[in-house]
Amino acid sequence: MSDARKKNHCTLLFVGSRKVSGEERYFSVLEEALAGGADAFLLREKDLAGGDLFHMAKRAREMTRAHGALLLISDRIDVALAAGADGVHLPENSFTPEEARGLLGAERVVGRSVHDREGALAAERGGADFLVLGPVFETPGKERFRLGARRAAEIAGEVRVPVTAIGGIDEGNVGEVVAAGFRSVAVIRAIAAAENPREAAARLVGAVEKAR
Repeated sequence: MSDARKKNHCTLLFVGSRKVSGEERYFSVLEEALAGGADAFLLREKDLAGGDLFHMAKRAREMTRAHGALLLISDRIDVALAAGADGVHLPENSFTPEEARGLLGAERVVGRSVHDREGALAAERGGADFLVLGPVFETPGKERFRLGARRAAEIAGEVRVPVTAIGGIDEGNVGEVVAAGFRSVAVIRAIAAAENPREAAARLVGAVEKAR
């Protein structure tokens, strides 16, 4: 098993967002998040052309490598390979995990976004290394689809691969997520919009690790 596979069940996955952090703060927020303990970063900028995304990925690769963190690219297998990322994270309507594995090879991580029990079981059967399940709480545009911490944990308990909780998680409710049984969380706004991203990341990591 590769080092990337061994590490795929991260404690804190930071999902970058230019819209939330702002263009000018994007990489400084990433640096602070990594310094605060985020051990995985997901580059997910769907509006960018391949070349622009590649250049962002190369810079993120340097930063994550310096901190010993995983770099995942959303959907773009070509960019992940070109930038030397640790793997990809697939939206539910993207490539199947099996298809991605055929292109990426055995050494890289393949994650999958899922939103219900059926999706989680299908992703596991398809060969995903880990799942990102949500939204757990309300998030912009997805208010009607929130699972709640307890239901999300029930779904996570039905698969054997690692599951990371996502969706509206912040310092105020991460304790509820951990109490439900999760040992890995993903956030966007809780770090990208924070006044002090390093401290925000450190507090989130501390809340999760306290339960381990």
